[in-house]
Amino acid sequence: MYDHSGAVVTPPINIDTHPNNFLHIFSCLVFGKLECLGYDPSILNIPDDPLRLPLPAPIGRILVNDHTYDILEVIFSSQGLVGRGTVCYLAWRGDKEYIIKDHWVLGSKVDTLNEVKMLQAMKDVRGVPQLIDHWLVEIKPGKVNQTGLYRYKLLNSLQDAVRTHVRLVLKPHAQPLYMFWTKAELLGAIRDIISSKYIFNTPPSSTFN
Repeated sequence: MYDHSGAVVTPPINIDTHPNNFLHIFSCLVFGKLECLGYDPSILNIPDDPLRLPLPAPIGRILVNDHTYDILEVIFSSQGLVGRGTVCYLAWRGDKEYIIKDHWVLGSKVDTLNEVKMLQAMKDVRGVPQLIDHWLVEIKPGKVNQTGLYRYKLLNSLQDAVRTHVRLVLKPHAQPLYMFWTKAELLGAIRDIISSKYIFNTPPSSTFN
């Protein structure tokens, strides 16, 4: 089996001499709870067949700390199982829309919060999403969800491969550039992109006229 850090293996067993061990594993896969099979218990009410249209509105609910958000749409989902596994949801809480970024961050707890600290430092910078909330996803109170928890032995070679499950709540919800309404809006967006590139690539000692 695989998770976001790579392969997960059991201790070796001989199914001829220890058939009950093999039967136990097989029974868990067939009859186990959904969270034992890799489903996220903090994402609720997902349709049985998410590919069947039309989907209900909302299509599910997602938990971030003590708040529950209605999922309106999956706006991005990375391909592949191993890695960050980023999924971005358009979500709704109260009367406001948010973007929820669900991903698995590589490294220690300090590394896990790098993006959070960066967004906090860039608060109110034009063009940078505003961080509303963040959560190190817990599988139970006080126990953060990490890939290292699902290995019977954490080898030295895997120490730097452990990933932590993180959710960010961001706003505003923007539209892709190709969905512009007018030529003036498109040109304004291109102007802002060029201006931002110039500002961030200019040495701090430089001055503007």
